[in-house]
Amino acid sequence: MQATADPLVITLTAVARDGAIRAGRGLSGLMGQEIAIHVPSVRMGTKADACDAVGGEESVVLGAYLGISGDITGHVMLIFPVARALECVDLMCGQPTGTTTEPDELAQSAIGELGNIVGSAFVNALADRVNLILHPSPPTIINDMAIALVQSVYAEVLSQGGDVAMIDTVFEDQTGRTAGLLIIAPDPVCLDRLRAMAA
Repeated sequence: MQATADPLVITLTAVARDGAIRAGRGLSGLMGQEIAIHVPSVRMGTKADACDAVGGEESVVLGAYLGISGDITGHVMLIFPVARALECVDLMCGQPTGTTTEPDELAQSAIGELGNIVGSAFVNALADRVNLILHPSPPTIINDMAIALVQSVYAEVLSQGGDVAMIDTVFEDQTGRTAGLLIIAPDPVCLDRLRAMAA
């Protein structure tokens, strides 16, 4: 795993913090309550690192996927171990933790909307930071083993030796907090371009 002195990590950390502020405002406005989003850690890593961050390759996760198009192409995925996802649904809905017990249609819809808000905020913050035109796709809800999702979504990136950016993402309101993982994977050529911009 690469050191945090990597100029790209420094740039992505600034982007993630900006995106977290934007997403927190959007989420708070949507839900009618104050929800803060924090990004305590940003790092580059491999497929195995991404799986380990959500409990291992066979951990079942729930989340949302967005594609990135425009001047740079790539992929964004916000994922949670299922238990954390259910906690996040309760937090979003202002319910006591433990109210949501299954990843039913309502829970999946809530996580899809959360992924849309967070992923779009990150993409827009990145576009502003590097002065590029970027477009996030509508979200696709994902629910599978971590390794299956990482391999299917990022197959092209990983097959060409590309790294992914992993952003720990904490959601907090007055009653509690929970956390997920935002994974950003620019296509390999675009990753090189971002590195050059960040240098």
